[in-house]
Amino acid sequence: MPWTYSLSQLADVIGTQTERGNLAFCRASTDTRTIMPGDVFFALRGERFDGNRFVQDAFLKGAVGVVATEPHDGGPCLIVPDTLEALQQFAAYHRRQFDIPLLALTGSCGKTTAKDMTARLLGTKLRVVKTLGNLNNEIGCPQSLLQIDADTDMAVIEMGANHPGEIARLCTLARPTESAITIIAPAHLEGFGTIENIAKAKGEIVESLPNDGTFYVNMDDARCVRIAQSFSGEKVRFGHSGDVALESCDMAGPGEMRLRIHPIGELRLPLACRAHAANVLLAVAVALRHGVTEFEGPLREACAASTRFKVLPLGPLTIIDDSYNANPASMAAALEALAEWPTQGARFAALGEMLELGEAAAALHGEIGERAAVLGTDHLFALGPHADDMVRAAHASGALHAEVLDDPNDIAQTVYHLARHGDILLVKGSRGMRMERVIEALRAMYI
Repeated sequence: MPWTYSLSQLADVIGTQTERGNLAFCRASTDTRTIMPGDVFFALRGERFDGNRFVQDAFLKGAVGVVATEPHDGGPCLIVPDTLEALQQFAAYHRRQFDIPLLALTGSCGKTTAKDMTARLLGTKLRVVKTLGNLNNEIGCPQSLLQIDADTDMAVIEMGANHPGEIARLCTLARPTESAITIIAPAHLEGFGTIENIAKAKGEIVESLPNDGTFYVNMDDARCVRIAQSFSGEKVRFGHSGDVALESCDMAGPGEMRLRIHPIGELRLPLACRAHAANVLLAVAVALRHGVTEFEGPLREACAASTRFKVLPLGPLTIIDDSYNANPASMAAALEALAEWPTQGARFAALGEMLELGEAAAALHGEIGERAAVLGTDHLFALGPHADDMVRAAHASGALHAEVLDDPNDIAQTVYHLARHGDILLVKGSRGMRMERVIEALRAMYI
C-alpha cells in the first residue's frame, strides 16, 4: 500500500514552511528524468550538478512541490539550507513509521551480491524492500528507505563507505535491527588509511544495533570475529564453522559450483568464483533465522540476475566479465576462479587499475601481478597508472607473458590475435577504469 504525506507534514519534518500544505504526495524524486505526477522533487546539489536548474522541469512533469535551496516559480517550494540533509531527515522520519526488521549490510567485497541473494531468499516468505542496484551511499540509502510501505515485512539495506563515520550516519537513518559484514579487506585506503581503520568503520554497523539486535558473523574473517566480541546481542555465525557452515565446495562444471552447507544440505548454483560461497552462507543464515525453507531455486535466480561475474561466449573465447569493480581481495578471488576454470585452453587476464588504494597502491598491484603468475595465468595485460607494478611482479614470479597496454582497444586487439578455441579471458578493474570496453571492442571484432 503506497504511503502518502502532505506538504505540511514534510515541511514540519525538514524544518521549513510551505504554502498549500494540504497537497499530498506519494513519492520523493531526485531525478526529473524519472519523476512522475504527484511526486515531490528534492533538488540535490553536488560538485558537478545543481538540482535547482531542473525545478521547472519537475513542475512541468507534475511535481506537487519541490525542496530546494532557493525559491522558484511554478508551484510550492520548500526552502532549506541543504536538500540532501532534508531528504535524509524525511527518510529517517519515514523509516520510524514502520516497526519492521531491517538488515543493514556492508563489507569490502560482495555486499551487493549478498544483498540480492538475501532479499531473494527472504522474498519466498516475506514482502521485502531492498537497495536498488548498488545505491548504497548518502543519497541511495534514503531513497531505499522511502520504498518501505505498509505492505513491507522486512528491508535489506546495503551500506557503503569511503570515510569513517559514513556507515554510522546511514544507520541513524535506517535504524537497523540486524546487520552483517561480508568481509573486511583493503579498499578505499585513500579515505581510511589502514585496514584497521576500515575494520573500525565497518564495525559502526554493529555499534548501531539495539541491544536485542542480531549480528551475522563471518567466522572466516578474524576482524569480523573481533568486532562481534564487543556485541552483546544475538550472534548468528557463518563460514567454515558456525551455525551455517560450509562443509564442502567444488566446481561442478564451467560456471557451476556445488556447495554442501550445514544445516540445509547440497546446493548447485551458477557461480564461477569460490569467494561467492561466503555470500551464499550469509544469505542462508539470514533466511534461516526468518523461517525460509526454500533455497536452491531462489539462489539460482539471484545468481542469474547478478551483474557480477557474468560468463559469456564470444568467438573462440569464454569471457568472465567481472569488470564492474575491483579491489585487492576481489581481484585475487577472480584470478583464483580463472585458474580453476576447467579448460584445456589458455588463460588470459585483462586487469585494470584498482583505484583508491592510496600509498599502498604500488605494493597491492604488485601482489596481484605475483598472484596472477603463481596461479598460472598464461597472458596478463595490465592497464592503468600502476600497471607497471603489476607486470613487474608477474615477471619476477615467473609469468611467461605479461605486458602493460595503454588502451582497452589495444588489449582487445592483442587478445584477438592470440586467442584460440577453448581459451578463457577474465576482465576486471575498478569502475573508473571501464574495463567493459575490452569486451565491447572484442565483440565488434568477432561479430
